[in-house]
Amino acid sequence: MTATESAIRRGSLPTRTARRIVRDFLARGLEPGDALADEATLIERYGVSRGTLREALRLLTFLGAVVVKAGPRGGPRLVTPGPSVVGSALGMVVQFRGATLRTVFESRLAIEPEVAALAAAHRKDADLELLDESVASLCSARRRRGPEFAAHSGRYHLRVAEASHNDVLAAIVPALAVMTTTVPWRFPKGSRDELTDRIATVVAAIRAGDGASARAITHVMIKSVVDGLQKDQPASLESRILWPDVDEVLSGDREA
Repeated sequence: MTATESAIRRGSLPTRTARRIVRDFLARGLEPGDALADEATLIERYGVSRGTLREALRLLTFLGAVVVKAGPRGGPRLVTPGPSVVGSALGMVVQFRGATLRTVFESRLAIEPEVAALAAAHRKDADLELLDESVASLCSARRRRGPEFAAHSGRYHLRVAEASHNDVLAAIVPALAVMTTTVPWRFPKGSRDELTDRIATVVAAIRAGDGASARAITHVMIKSVVDGLQKDQPASLESRILWPDVDEVLSGDREA
């Protein structure tokens, strides 16, 4: 153990080293895809043992900030953490707090109308193309049985979050959207047409830069889904959100 390590509790040193590495990302001007350095250089730079460095890199890998590749040109490289990191961590927290599908929808009702308003203010042409694609896909799928319509609906909400060009919301909204898929429920009878029409209206408002309309219609849209579930599927709203289900969906490991 080095002198630096002896001055810090053993259990906290890998985490502290991981923090130092991340702080250095910005100071050194590193971008996703850039190599950090070889192991020997990192050990010398941070004054830690090989074991501590590897634990720090393992933590950063788990958090989605680093990938470590083997081979002569391998080593740790910086990557951009995806929304799945937020979703998995949040899923663990909300399970232990006893969150239900109802509380997830309540969260979406509080957040997503404002996200739509931001999208109306900040959307770009590329965002509008994707939103138009979502509307077309929903129109095509609304008469078909199966999960296709729900998948297109979820993708629409993610695209609105991206169109807001707010990096925090673009990470939070996908996490909430995933949670609503971990509990069995179905769109209330006859609601697919209404939902598709409202989504098309929101997209038109976003295109026109009309944040007030985008906000108001999104609020009505989400609330109508909750009201329909309350009427026809109240037990689903009280179902607990479980981290294993959230993590399986995010990782693609969930069985159909």
